[in-house]
Amino acid sequence: MSVTTAGKWTATLIAIGASLALGTSAMAAGTVNVGMSTTMSGAIGSLGTAGRNGVQLAIDKINAEGGLLGDQIKLVTAEDQAKPPIGVTNVRNFILNDKVKAIFGPVSSAVGSAEAGVAKQYKVPIFFHTSNDIDQTGHAFSKYVFQVVPSTYMEPHAIAAYVAKEAKEKGWKTFYTISPDYSFGRTTVEEFLNGMKANGVTPDVVGQQWPALGASDYSQYISAINTKKPDFVFVGQYGGDLVTLTKQGNGAGLFKNSHVYAGYWLDALQALGADAPAGVISSDRAKPFYDNPTAAMKEFTKAYHEKFGSYPAAWAILSYSAVETWAQGVKKAGSFDADKVADALSGATIDSALRGPFKIRECDHLAEVPEYMGVLSPDVNKDYGVRTMDSIVEEPASKTMMSCEAKKKLQG
Repeated sequence: MSVTTAGKWTATLIAIGASLALGTSAMAAGTVNVGMSTTMSGAIGSLGTAGRNGVQLAIDKINAEGGLLGDQIKLVTAEDQAKPPIGVTNVRNFILNDKVKAIFGPVSSAVGSAEAGVAKQYKVPIFFHTSNDIDQTGHAFSKYVFQVVPSTYMEPHAIAAYVAKEAKEKGWKTFYTISPDYSFGRTTVEEFLNGMKANGVTPDVVGQQWPALGASDYSQYISAINTKKPDFVFVGQYGGDLVTLTKQGNGAGLFKNSHVYAGYWLDALQALGADAPAGVISSDRAKPFYDNPTAAMKEFTKAYHEKFGSYPAAWAILSYSAVETWAQGVKKAGSFDADKVADALSGATIDSALRGPFKIRECDHLAEVPEYMGVLSPDVNKDYGVRTMDSIVEEPASKTMMSCEAKKKLQG
């Protein structure tokens, strides 16, 4: 699965095109289905679409190189509308009707935790690459659950380590939080505040807001924040919600009145353009494609842009690595059998072409991967049309992961 030489992605795409043009029976050897139920519309749909694209590109590459154990891989997808019951139904249909050998996860953590139960029931491995609530590898954990994205414990602790250093240097005392009103949003805020204390800063929290996912009017929340005049605002909104909050916050002076953290991921930056606030602290769950890219990342970015007409957000990089993880488990097991694949992956080190090697921890099947921190650039990048993240710092997993002893208590 590793891309080791420049130009390999181009050759892969040529091989795919040649196969289609000649009408060759690439599927003749046998077809193995994998499923992905995710959100591809609405406020967070851009995350699910990018994730689907990354999965598809990885599968295209596998197929162009002869398949997996001699079989071609086919992706079946479904929209979940960010609703757990729909996600559960989709996954059950994949398993019973499409006979999938693996599931790739959704955007919403609430949907992810629900899907994990179905994967356990039917003994099918599921790989989370966007949804990241700690419950997925905690209460909802089973031997069939794997996660290659930093969790809602790891991510806010990485953010806290970065912000705590800034707070000490600049004397930030009062803090305000605004985050979506569901498990991801609340867990993220809780662990951010815990992380601040662990890094020697006890925030004076002067207010908290919990808008519903998909909120369209943030005026009352922004007004409440500005009234308190906090030194620092932690924003947990993301995707379309963050775009809406930012546009309304710009007009109300939110980013001038307080220092702010928000996850300005590529989808939000593309939607905002020059409206993205320069100098705001941000983060990403995978190393951005533009940050000193390796030859493999350059080729991946080129292939992604040619196929989808856009640049790869972290969701595409993460989902690609999820396919790598499953494929390497299958190869190591020499079988698509779920139990054999799960056993092969537990404690294994994955050789990711785009992210480098990372270990799947035995106690919770959570990847030991870093979070990336920085600030939004003062200018819009002329090549990509967005503000990029400058002065990027890697916060290693060794400093952010919950201990296995604590995790096992959550698993119960």
